[in-house]
Amino acid sequence: MAKRIFRKNLQAIALAMLAALILGLILSAYLLQRNLRAEALYKSDTLASNMADAMIANDMRQLQSLLLNATNTPDMQTANVYDSHGQPILAWNPQGQLIKTSGVEATTLLRRHVVEYHLGNFSAISPVLSGTTVIGQVQLQISTWPLYQHILLFLLIAGFLFVFTTVLAAYWLTNNQLRSMQPIMELSVIAEKVATLGDYSLRAPQDPEHELGSLNMHFNLMLARMEAWENDMQSEAKERREADSRLAILNNHDSLTKLPNRHYFHRLLSNCLEDAVANEEMAALMFIDLDHFKGLSESFGYDAGDLILATMANRLCGVLRSTDTLCRVDGDEFAAIMPNVGSLEVVEQLADRLVKAINQPMTLRGQQILLSASVGVACCPLHAKEQRLFLHHADIALKAAKAAGRNTWRLYSKDLPKTSQAVQLSI
Repeated sequence: MAKRIFRKNLQAIALAMLAALILGLILSAYLLQRNLRAEALYKSDTLASNMADAMIANDMRQLQSLLLNATNTPDMQTANVYDSHGQPILAWNPQGQLIKTSGVEATTLLRRHVVEYHLGNFSAISPVLSGTTVIGQVQLQISTWPLYQHILLFLLIAGFLFVFTTVLAAYWLTNNQLRSMQPIMELSVIAEKVATLGDYSLRAPQDPEHELGSLNMHFNLMLARMEAWENDMQSEAKERREADSRLAILNNHDSLTKLPNRHYFHRLLSNCLEDAVANEEMAALMFIDLDHFKGLSESFGYDAGDLILATMANRLCGVLRSTDTLCRVDGDEFAAIMPNVGSLEVVEQLADRLVKAINQPMTLRGQQILLSASVGVACCPLHAKEQRLFLHHADIALKAAKAAGRNTWRLYSKDLPKTSQAVQLSI
């Protein structure tokens, strides 16, 4: 009990000393600030009074001399003199020089004395009077550094005394406090490990007989709850990541064929073109359009049409290389992105294999049907490096394959008729 009372008394004394120091700082700073304000106002009033006769006589040389004499102090920052219309006629900078007034803004003349406090200076404004008539105005900006210097010196001395007495008392009390503070120190070590390792399974040692032993017990209960909460959060985060992954797949893939959709196709193609240009490799794009698919779908039903699309997608994937990507970009249209094809011969072989794969018979509702496809091919960088133009050339090649009677493929060339006026797969 004695130690607890002594500790409380020590805290009370420290708080009282701190309050006294703060109060003394505020009071001394206030008195010094008031003196500095009065000094700034005195300087501006004196200068305004001395300038009255010279301003009436329009004696600029005398005005300049008065301004230079008044600003010959180290704490002066700027000084401006205004005429009866509020226009600047004299300006002085901290380098002790008169400067052009073109950069000084006009002001509104005041009939009373004003001193404003800013973080960096006092702004003192005094009217220049001829009798009761305002014929001009003086504005001085005086540095507040003496005020801050006083505050810093006060804090330095008072802080040293405060720290010295506090450390001395704390050293004398350390031996008596160790026993009482033992549970708290143990908690500090455990809390630091938990914060560093993120391991909420750690527990603090408990001493039921200690007067603060219950603190460790409750801290351990809190850690147990946090451990359970963390496990729940990790499970929830895992479920959320899995849900986000499924959603990303749904957003980027066709639900029927599970192939990349039109949106994802453009991203894949853009990356493929960038790699081809950067690595100086040949890449190919093939538009694959199923011939007369609409008629088959109307004849056999839309469910049969979906079956045809899924079957053709599987056939095309079986023909393509492992590095190629097949996308469904329209109802009956696919696109194959082929990086690093090596040569036109490889492209031609792949196009021929795609057409033949589509030609394989298919049994639909007990009836054997034959399908065909038209394929348009363009290569990068041979035919285009820019994505929009690349798509346009592949589209022209597809139109040429259809114009040639379908069930064939065409490689883009400048000699092909440009029947397509716009790129179907616009970005």
